[in-house]
This record gives sequence, C-alpha cells and structure tokens, in this order.
Amino acid sequence: MANGKTIAFHSYKGGTGKTTLIANIAALFAKNGSNVGLLDFDLYAPSLVSYFRKKPNLFLNDVLSGKCPISDIIFDIGPELKLKGRFLVGFSSPRKEDVNDIEVNRDTKWQLQAVGRFLKGRQDLFDKYKLDYLFLDTSPGIRYWSINVLATANLLFMLAKDSDMDVEGTRKMINDIYDSLTRFGSKYYMILNKVPGASQQINSPEEKAWISDIERVVGAQVVGSIPCFCDIQFSRHEFLFSTMKPEHPFSLRLNNLAENIRSLSQG
Repeated sequence: MANGKTIAFHSYKGGTGKTTLIANIAALFAKNGSNVGLLDFDLYAPSLVSYFRKKPNLFLNDVLSGKCPISDIIFDIGPELKLKGRFLVGFSSPRKEDVNDIEVNRDTKWQLQAVGRFLKGRQDLFDKYKLDYLFLDTSPGIRYWSINVLATANLLFMLAKDSDMDVEGTRKMINDIYDSLTRFGSKYYMILNKVPGASQQINSPEEKAWISDIERVVGAQVVGSIPCFCDIQFSRHEFLFSTMKPEHPFSLRLNNLAENIRSLSQG
C-alpha cells in the first residue's frame, strides 16, 4: 500500500481557479522538500499541459488504455524549477478526439479496467519515486472519472467562489457524494477562491465571521480563502506564482493554505 497521501481538488463547476491552486500548492510542497506528484485527471477539459507548456508524446489517457506504464508519461520538473523535492507531473491529452474517446466511446467494462490501471499506476508512482504526496486535479461536477478519482483520495478539497450558485452546488455535492466517501476513510474540506473584497490580512475578524457563516450553510470546514488578485486572475499566463514571487500577498495566502493542508495530511 502507498505510504504517501493522495490529495484531490474538485469543484461543483468550472471557473473556480482549481487548476491554478493545485499546481501552486503542489509546487510549494516540492519547494519545501516533499516528493510530489501531480496528475491531470480533468480528462474532459485538461489544462495542465498548457499551464506547464509541455509537449508530451504520451498522456494519462494512454495509461488508462493500457498502452504504457505511468512512468512513461511523467515529467520531473523539480530540477528546472530548482525545488528541493521531486515535482513529477503527468498530463491528460487535450486533443478533441481523445476527450471524446474518454467521454463517449468507452463501455463500462473498459471504464472499470481503466480504473484498475490507474490504481496500479498510482501505486507504482508511490513505490518507484517514493512520493510523499500525490495531487489529483479532477473534472468539475459529478462525472464518472471525478467520482472514481475522488474515491482514491485521502483528502478532498472542494474549491468554490463566494457566490450563491457555488455555495449551494457545493452543499449539494456534499450530500450527494462526499458524505458517502467518508465511509471509506476520506476527509473533505472547502477552499474559497477569488473572493471579492476580501482583506489581505489572513484570519481577520471579519473573514472569520464570514467563513463561519459559509461553513454553517455548506456543512464543511473551510481551510483557506484566497482573495481575488487582479494581477493574478487577468494574467495571460500565471505560472507557479507562489514559488516565483513568494512575497506577493497571493503567495502568502497560498503558503498559509499549504501549511493547513500539510497539517491535515499529518493528522
């Protein structure tokens, strides 16, 4: 069995900044010396390959199809970023035909075999690379691969913006999915992102009161909130801002969130 922890980021709908946050958090873990993996399991709308600007020959789709072992799709980008720990990234194919193949052209038997191949690949990553953490970026909403990937994680983090639609959708997902996953030992938490008008001061009295209200409505503990920083949100290509500009308020918030996640993973 894997000794490291598997951490999944999920959301009720797209546009929450999930991929940006998981990439930055995973990089911070590697920067601080952990051996980290990051897989793009947003198979229906993959974006990590463009975020990291890589050109893989093989993708996670090929692993799920049984065409190659998971080690063949891994990029170790720790050295180029000068991180203390390993930072291994595996990408999903953005090609339209590959997305359609996953979503439309596969029967139940293939899907079950693909889940088994992923579970074997996950174990291989922990064994071969001695990972401390494996981060999984998942597809928004309630879909086949979202649910199956979430079921493999020790810790689940739901990303949401401060809107009635996001909050209500997240509350519904907790009732429909997350409460069931806790029976298998998983724990779930909430992260608020792109919060308008939030104070840059972490844990201000106003922020604590507002978060307490969200927790009451949703029924989940909020472990971090990230204000909306225009220079981040409207950047043409934000790339691992937390490691490149560590003194920026966005980076300070992410460092605080990363420490919270690390503490929860060790509890």
